[in-house]
Parts: sequence; structure tokens; C-alpha cells
Amino acid sequence: MAPTVGIAGVTGKFAQCIIKALQVYPTVSIRGYCRSPHKLPKDILASDKIEIVAGEFDDYGSIRSFVRGSDVVICCYFGGPEVMIQGQKLLIDACEEEGVPRYIASDFAVDYTKIPPGALFPKESAKIIMEYLKSKKVAGVHILTGGLMETFWSEFFGIWRSETCSLSIWGNGEDSWELTTFPTAAAYTTEVALDRSAVGVLRFRGDRKSPKEIKETFERVYGSQMHLDRQGSINELYEAVEEAFRRDPNDIASWAPRCFAFWCTNGMAYLGDNLDNERYPNVQVVNLESFLLRHKMEELDKADQMIGF
Repeated sequence: MAPTVGIAGVTGKFAQCIIKALQVYPTVSIRGYCRSPHKLPKDILASDKIEIVAGEFDDYGSIRSFVRGSDVVICCYFGGPEVMIQGQKLLIDACEEEGVPRYIASDFAVDYTKIPPGALFPKESAKIIMEYLKSKKVAGVHILTGGLMETFWSEFFGIWRSETCSLSIWGNGEDSWELTTFPTAAAYTTEVALDRSAVGVLRFRGDRKSPKEIKETFERVYGSQMHLDRQGSINELYEAVEEAFRRDPNDIASWAPRCFAFWCTNGMAYLGDNLDNERYPNVQVVNLESFLLRHKMEELDKADQMIGF
């Protein structure tokens, strides 16, 4: 029987990358869930292989209708704690009631299973949902990809300064970033979704580079000099995050990006070398050099905006 893949939060960029990857398999049916279907590209709305169910993240009746008949549900929610925790719990409950065997949580981050309890982490919802799934009949699937490469160059992190051609770094320039592009992460997510035996935690990586190596690759590709602007030590980065959090925990933009950068680079939450890339050899992994070759230098800070249909 042809599989049916449910995607919650289908209007998001990552969800649309997954749809692209799924469309390589003509027998796969896709069910999408979102609040505003009119935001979807016409190609998606016109496809006879894609069914869209409209509803809010807390509309349990619509959620049950959405997951019903799916072989796996992928959560691509992105938002505050209410959406990421309560919204996912409702999806999981609906999957359990409707007999959906697997649920792919909205993780796609560093290896948060290694982050100590009580430490500041901007995706604390991921830990909560992992524990919640352990109490359910639905098999939890958690895909960890490190940092997303397009986001690394975006205004969100505030690391890349296009006007000065510089990277703002914490540490000595040798602390590696584990980075995976949106399409590569989506391709692995697609393979996991179609692999009925894939459960638990899976780790995939596109590339691993320190700021010094990023500088070397950048200069080789673009022929322009990159500057590394050191802001302080890794420990000082965490102290700055804690201070911003104490001032206003609700001001996510003031502490979350730097907090995520801390966990990307301090070594504690690395994916490590025991990866699952080889499990799906058909996925074409895009490394940093290939990524840079596909983007003009002046467009790097907008790479995350160029994702999707």
C-alpha cells in the first residue's frame, strides 16, 4: 500500500523542503495541516497527491481529521512554548487515538539529549516532547541535524556581517559548528518518514567546520577576505546569555540565538561521529563549500529566505 505522510505546519519553509523531497516518490500521498492554506504555493494546492486540512494548533477535532489514515506524522511547527509543547502533545494524542504508528517530532537541532537538566536551551520543548512520547503507544522519532546552514548566515544568529565581511565568534576560532542545509535535513527526514523501521534518535550531519575552516572555505570560494571578530570566550557567551535571560526571559530574540550558538559550539551537544548518514546513501549531502558555490556572497544573509517552492 502506498504510504501517506502527514506534515503539520505545512506552510513553513522546512515543511515545503520535505514536500519537494517526498515528490520524488510518486506513490506517496501527503496530508498537510496548517492554519492558513492560502499561504501555500499554487503548485502544492493544485497537486492531486497533496491534501490540505485547515485548523488551529489547538483544534483537536481538525487535528484528528488530519492525522487519520497517515502512516507517519512529521511535525514542522515553529513558535512559542504553547505551540511547540501543547500543540505537539495534541498531535501525539491524536496519533495515538487514530492509530498512527510513528511521530517525527519538531527537533532538527543539536543533540539536546546531552544537555544537562536546568541549563538554558531555547528548544526545551524538544526535551519535554521526547519524554511525553515515551508514555505513548506512538513511536517517537527524533531527527538531530546540528545547526541549519542557511540560518547560520542569517540575521537570526547575528554572526555573519555582510557589510564588513566578518564572522562574530566566541572562543578561539577552532570550536566546530555542525551544520546541515534545509534541503539535506529534509531529504533525510523524508527517508526516515518512509522507513517504517526508523524510530528513536537519528543523527545526520551535512558538514563540520570551525570558524577558521569556514574562513578558509569562504575565501577559496569567493576570493574575498573574511575577518573573524572574536567576542570573547565560550564561557563568556553563556554568561551573556544568562544575563539577557534574567533581564527578560520572554524577550526570546535577546538570548535564544546566542544560546543556540553556545550549544552549537561548546562541544557538549555535538552530534558526534556515530551518525546515521550511511543508513540512507541515496541522500546527496550538501557540505559548506557546495552550499557557498550555490549562493552569491551578497545573498548569504538571505539564504534562509530563498527556501521553499
